[in-house]
Amino acid sequence: MSSGIYLFVIGLSLVLTFLSLSFKAEGKVQGKKIILGILLLVMVFESFGEYTAQKGINNSLLYNICWIYIESLLLILYFLQFEKSKTAKKIFFIIFSVLLVWGIFNSVFFQPISTVFQFYSFLPNSIFILVLCVRFLNNILNLLIFKDWNLIALPHFWISTAILFFYSEAVLVFGFYQFSPQFVVDNVSVIFGFNRLMAGMMYLIFGVSFFLPSLFKTNFTEGNNMAML
Repeated sequence: MSSGIYLFVIGLSLVLTFLSLSFKAEGKVQGKKIILGILLLVMVFESFGEYTAQKGINNSLLYNICWIYIESLLLILYFLQFEKSKTAKKIFFIIFSVLLVWGIFNSVFFQPISTVFQFYSFLPNSIFILVLCVRFLNNILNLLIFKDWNLIALPHFWISTAILFFYSEAVLVFGFYQFSPQFVVDNVSVIFGFNRLMAGMMYLIFGVSFFLPSLFKTNFTEGNNMAML
C-alpha cells in the first residue's frame, strides 16, 4: 500500500468514526471516543512522518512517542474500559506503569528515543496489547460481556480482531528489522508495504465497525451491560 492511499484510508476512517458519534446506532456502543482519539493521533503523526521522511529527517522521536507510547496507552485504556475485574484492572495498570518505567530506562541506556526505533519498548508494549486483546475476545466469545449482542454486529469484536492481526504482524516485521536488518532492507518495499496494508485495514475497520449495529438492524436490550461514553 502506498503512503498516499494509506493516509487516505486513515482520513476516511477518522471521518467515519466522527460521523458515528452523532449516528443513532441500534445499540449502546462504548469506546467511540477512544477510537476517534487513536485515529486522530495516527492521522497527525503519519502525515508528519511522511513529510519528514520525504525531507530525509530522522523521525524516530515522532514514532517512538506517538506510536510506541501514546497509541499503546490509548489501546490499553480501550481494553481496560471493558474489564469487569477490579483486581485485573489494578494488575494491568501496574504492568503498564512498569512498561513506562522500562521505556525511560531503555531510552537512557539502550535505545535513544530521538535517534532509533525503540524495539525493546515496542515488543513488551505490543505483547501486553495482544494479551489484553486475547482476554477481551475470550470474554466476548464466552458471553462474559456483550452477551445481548449479535457477534457479527458487535463493533468491538471486529476492532479487537483487527488489532490482534495487525500487532501480531507488526511484532514479526519489526523483529526482523531489529535482528535481521539486511533482509528487511533488501525487501523494504514489500515488507513495509504489507505492514501499511495491515495497518490501513485495521484503521478502516475502526471507522466502519460502529455502523455495523444499524447495518445489521439488530435489536438490543436497554439492559446491555455497557454504557455509551
